[in-house]
Amino acid sequence: MARTSPDSPSATSRLRSRGRRHVRSVLAYLRDRPRARISILAGIPALVLLLFFVLPLVFMLWLSVMDGMPPASFTLDNYLDVFTTDLYLRVVWRTTVLTVQTTALVVVLGYTLAYSMARFSRRTTLILLLVILPFWTNYIVRMYALINIFSRNGLIDFVQLALGLAQEPGGIMFTHTAVLLGLTYVWLPLATLPFYASLANMDDNLIEASKDLGAGPIETFLTVTLPMTKNGVVGGIVLVAIPTFGAFVTPTLLGGTDQLMIGMVIENQFTESFNWPFGSALSVIVSAFVVLMLLLGVKLGAGDTLSRRGDAR
Repeated sequence: MARTSPDSPSATSRLRSRGRRHVRSVLAYLRDRPRARISILAGIPALVLLLFFVLPLVFMLWLSVMDGMPPASFTLDNYLDVFTTDLYLRVVWRTTVLTVQTTALVVVLGYTLAYSMARFSRRTTLILLLVILPFWTNYIVRMYALINIFSRNGLIDFVQLALGLAQEPGGIMFTHTAVLLGLTYVWLPLATLPFYASLANMDDNLIEASKDLGAGPIETFLTVTLPMTKNGVVGGIVLVAIPTFGAFVTPTLLGGTDQLMIGMVIENQFTESFNWPFGSALSVIVSAFVVLMLLLGVKLGAGDTLSRRGDAR
């Protein structure tokens, strides 16, 4: 009796029909058991977060309280060194100052740009395209473009000499100003988008009602526009402050060793000094800042939402 080859059309069709039956049985099983369906849908993302976020974070936290690579003994000296050594205190302070300055500058510039687009511009799509255009260029390429602008005999020197503001070229490379301008340039488009989204979704009738009640432009902005777009502002602040605090590439290329930030020290501890426990302690500090910013953002956003519900009632 002749046997049917596994690759024959009839065998292939039987395998497909058998696979369809199995799929239908699994779907029927999940359809009748909502808890199993929810467990599968929620379990896969939870497993990904556990493997690629929670476990590495726990390992980093555990390594930060070791006095060397495992096996090692427990110690808090890594954290004490951060807050008792003048060099690291200056690095943390410089990082905090740059984060606050960058965030404030980006919020002012980004909100102004978004407000102009939402209220006065007729070519919003074109302007939004120009805002996100830098994201289409490689990050390193943009940094080297800034180096050409900030360096000696660069564009800034050319403008200053042409306007008589300087007698000889000097450039601003490897200064606090260069790092601040570089970080502002990098994160300005990222913050402008949530600002514009909150302003575009705002009800214009509220502004007209405020004007009808006798409020001036500044009072209307402070009492109506700004509170109604609070969530967008908070989102923009979080999006800027978190990556700025842990920035590494921008301060390395534009600031050099004279403008050390905490991200640069972390990179040095892992790749050059090979002091992984101390680098982990610094990373935990950065992670704590990230969590703090996220909690503040959620709290401010939730408080704003609750206040609106209370006003509506």
